[in-house]
Amino acid sequence: MIKIINDFLPKPLFNYLLGVVEHDTLNWNWNDRNLQVNDPTPGGKEVKLGKTLFVDSQLSGMGKEVYDKEIMPLFGVFQNFIEEHMQDKCKPTKMIRMKLNLYPNHGEKKKHGVHTDITQNGRPDPTIVTSVFNFHTCNAETFLLDKDRKEVRVPSVANSIVIFNGTHLHYGTTQTDTSKRIVLNTNIRKAEVDPFGPPDENGRQEFEPLDDYF
Repeated sequence: MIKIINDFLPKPLFNYLLGVVEHDTLNWNWNDRNLQVNDPTPGGKEVKLGKTLFVDSQLSGMGKEVYDKEIMPLFGVFQNFIEEHMQDKCKPTKMIRMKLNLYPNHGEKKKHGVHTDITQNGRPDPTIVTSVFNFHTCNAETFLLDKDRKEVRVPSVANSIVIFNGTHLHYGTTQTDTSKRIVLNTNIRKAEVDPFGPPDENGRQEFEPLDDYF
């Protein structure tokens, strides 16, 4: 499932958070590639700036969660807003990872590596819901592959978000018409649900794959 939502946050909240991510006191970290070091995917070596806000203890590699005490409390509201667009049976959710990405203007369109964010035993985790929130309107995009492997183009429009099951391959492009593009990337885990529906009059239960909804 893929959901594209415009005017995602109330305007005053969006303007406040935009001021936070654009403020010159925000400490960004230089990333000399946009995918993991061991990921050979073409486009994975494109540079960006990053700011990790939260990483679950199971992903951090340190046995404890990473938590930015300074600004994570401000951005934690995203989980609540995302849950408003999810089915009740998928709640409550659990935050797995949240980070800000800043893409500089390279003077040309750059395509980042095709990937999924969270894997389990080397495969995309079907319990994850991923989102990309745009702080800027520019000519960059996020592309997703749907179930038929067709590309879905999501333009970068300020205060818009695309929410999708974590099994969807996706990638982003850089912009040429603004100096920077800032996005917030989140990964949350759905609540455990029984994939079998209630039995019909013959006692049969219909199976609904967990990655078909959120």
